[in-house]
Amino acid sequence: MKTPSVLLLAGALVLAGGAALLARVLLAPPPAQVAATPPAAAEKAALAVLVAATDLRPGQLIDRGMLRWQEVQSLPSAEQYFQRDQNALDLGAGAVLRQPLKSGQALTASMLVRAGEPGFLAAVLRPGMRGLSLPTSAVAVSQGLVSAGDRVDVILSLKASKNEDPDARPPKLAAQTLLRDVRVLAINRSTRELTSRLNADLPAPAANEKDSRYFETVTLEVTPSQAERLALSKEIGTLQLALRGNREPGDGLPRSGTREVTRLAQATDVFEKPSPGTLPTVLYRGDKIEYVKPAQP
Repeated sequence: MKTPSVLLLAGALVLAGGAALLARVLLAPPPAQVAATPPAAAEKAALAVLVAATDLRPGQLIDRGMLRWQEVQSLPSAEQYFQRDQNALDLGAGAVLRQPLKSGQALTASMLVRAGEPGFLAAVLRPGMRGLSLPTSAVAVSQGLVSAGDRVDVILSLKASKNEDPDARPPKLAAQTLLRDVRVLAINRSTRELTSRLNADLPAPAANEKDSRYFETVTLEVTPSQAERLALSKEIGTLQLALRGNREPGDGLPRSGTREVTRLAQATDVFEKPSPGTLPTVLYRGDKIEYVKPAQP
């Protein structure tokens, strides 16, 4: 076969193949559309409730370090429990437990009593202790330097007689420390400071609140016998509070003071000791008292 014939035949075969391929492409059905994959549903957050991080006892003040979140499968009563998606971790801080709580046991609203609610101070009191409210003043309570939660010494200041001659010197005054290391539960009706010691996020009292300006009563945590002693002492003199430092050693229990009595002559040398011839004579006429001064030479 001649060369031109061979080339002509090869060209015809190439054209026939190209035409067949083009026809196949044009006659092929369109590709099936792939269905779009729906986005994965957002994973639901695990249910978690507030539980005790350690064993807690009744009357214990709660802070956020004593609580933690724990995941659970279900809740018997969602209204009673503190849930992670609805409450904050420090929701129970500043409250007092009514009953014991084991580590890992869920906390419920009925287990807590908060400052200002009925029964708060009763829940704070330790077993065997009593809460005694005493009348006081801004001076006797150190003009606001003493707050609920502080520890103090209780001092009785006494004037021996209200019928003394004002010109008689020196006046009969004395003081004695009755109790030491006593915990203050409340000033007036405010226990805010007692709870804020463990929860710094509690709002501070407003500057114009009555509790920040007036001091009518102070409530102390004492034993029954100490309560009787203070109740009697307040009838004969003025009770004052001496603030103790936080670094003072002690076991947290109130102790009796010393039997020592500080008299005016031991406290100051301002008054001169009167000589026997300068003291007035006291005359009792029924319910009246009369002072007769000695005649001047």
